Amino acid sequence: MSLTEHWTISAAGGPVHIRPIRADEVAEFRALRLEALREHPEAYGGTLEEAVALPLDEWHKRLQTNLGGPRGILYVAEAQGELIGMAGISRPEAAKLRHTGMIWGVYLRRSGRGAAMSDRLIEACVSWAQAHELRIVRLSVVTTNVAAIRLYARCGFHVYGVEAEALMHNGQYYDELLMARRMLPTAEGVA
Repeated sequence: MSLTEHWTISAAGGPVHIRPIRADEVAEFRALRLEALREHPEAYGGTLEEAVALPLDEWHKRLQTNLGGPRGILYVAEAQGELIGMAGISRPEAAKLRHTGMIWGVYLRRSGRGAAMSDRLIEACVSWAQAHELRIVRLSVVTTNVAAIRLYARCGFHVYGVEAEALMHNGQYYDELLMARRMLPTAEGVA
C-alpha cells in the first residue's frame, strides 16, 4: 500500500476505506480519539479528561505531525462518510532512534469489528514503516485486551517483554505486553 493508496474492504454495512487521514478531519479525529478513551480507558495512556481539556489548536498540531511526513502517519477506516477506526505510527526525531517506529492509538468502533479492518489498519502502518525503511516497529497493549493481542500476533508482532503496572485506571493497575515486528530486508528493499 502506498502512502496515498486506499484499500477498500467489503463489509456488511457497505464498503470501508482504509486511507491516510486528511488535514481537514481534525474534528473527526478528536471525536474518534475521545470515544476510544471513553470506551476503553484502561487501554490508553491518556485520559478522557486530559483529551477533552486540550485546546483545538493542539488537536490541529497533533494531526499535522501525522499526515504522512517523515515523523508519522495516521490511517483511518471510513464507512459511509464517517470515520470508524484509526491506527497511527510515529518515529522519533533522534538520529539514533529513527530506525524505529511505534504504533499508537489503535481503535475501531464496535460496528466495524470482525471484518479484518483492524488488520488492514495495522498493515497500513507496517507499509508506512517499510516505505520509510524502519527496521523495527513496536507497540504496547494491556494484557487484558486479548482481542488486540491476537490482532497484533496475526500481523507479525511478537512479545519481547512485559511492563508491570504500566497503566492505572480507577485504582486498578494494568500490565502491558511489549510487542515488536522486525522489518526484514528483501531483494527489493525492506519487506
